[in-house]
Amino acid sequence: MTTIKPALNRSDEGFYGMRGWTTKLEIRSILRPYLTESVFPWLADEANESEELADYEPFHGLKASAAQRLLAVLPERNLTERQNFSPTCEAMLRAAANHPSEVELVGYAIGPARQDERVSIEGLIYYWDGEDRFNPTTQHARTRLWETIRNKLELHSATLPPDELHRFRPAWDPRREGWWVWWD
Repeated sequence: MTTIKPALNRSDEGFYGMRGWTTKLEIRSILRPYLTESVFPWLADEANESEELADYEPFHGLKASAAQRLLAVLPERNLTERQNFSPTCEAMLRAAANHPSEVELVGYAIGPARQDERVSIEGLIYYWDGEDRFNPTTQHARTRLWETIRNKLELHSATLPPDELHRFRPAWDPRREGWWVWWD
């Protein structure tokens, strides 16, 4: 006997996989320690203790262990996604995974209520000991700094330099200072 499968409803197809994949793969539990509500508790939505991501959930300070977990579970289409002209999601996650004490990621997640459900990496903080020799006050110095960071972290998939590149002290760890590397 032949089993007839129901036709796929177009509304079930998302840009990066079948709608609901972030919930099924427990993406929110991976991101939970880095979500803005965790970093800045006064922004917490007490009602959102579920594993389902909201429409838009920003995260900051994502570390190597979470990057490795995301590399293992994100769909291929999400890994090849990029924030405008940034390196691919995969390249950014690998930079964090391969440089655990030097790189933290920033970005956002989009939940299953939207067709563009995904994890997007907008930028990184690069804590680098060699930073004192750079003072990116000129375009030439900024370009040199970006090329150095790009080569050290293997971010060659970027199609343009970052929109922002400057020294940064993150609110979630104000004892540290690094380079803010971010694409709009």
